[in-house]
Amino acid sequence: MKKLVVFILVFSLFVSCKKENRPEKPQNLIPKDKMVNIILDMSILTAAKGVNRVALEDKGIMPEDFVYKKYGIDSLQFAASNNYYAHHIQEYEDIYLIVNDSLKAMKDRLKTEQDEVFEAKRKKDSIAKAEKMKTPKSSEGKVAPKVHADSLKQKK
Repeated sequence: MKKLVVFILVFSLFVSCKKENRPEKPQNLIPKDKMVNIILDMSILTAAKGVNRVALEDKGIMPEDFVYKKYGIDSLQFAASNNYYAHHIQEYEDIYLIVNDSLKAMKDRLKTEQDEVFEAKRKKDSIAKAEKMKTPKSSEGKVAPKVHADSLKQKK
């Protein structure tokens, strides 16, 4: 009886370790560089849809359809290519590392541009404020005469 249990366990182990059937390479496989661009665009549009979904839907914009049309593919071709790359882990990881790096670079570039715009506005506001302080007006709306520090000193 013990031998039978051991045999069943060993047989089950071999059967469970059977090699997975990987999908064959599709004839119309999307190249890796194009797949990177597609996934990058889909990521950006999906994020935009998450932020303001109602506005996109009101305009009839469907992110996936836009990307498919832009790259001249259909959903079936994308699904087959995505499935193929998903079963080839190293290639899939390479694609997503490039997508991730591209998204980080875009974020950094936008942050830099935003900081530059903020700094320019801050300088403009400071100059405008300084100009206002430079020429004080009297209560009648006329420019008050400038007073020099020497004239304020008392003579002894």
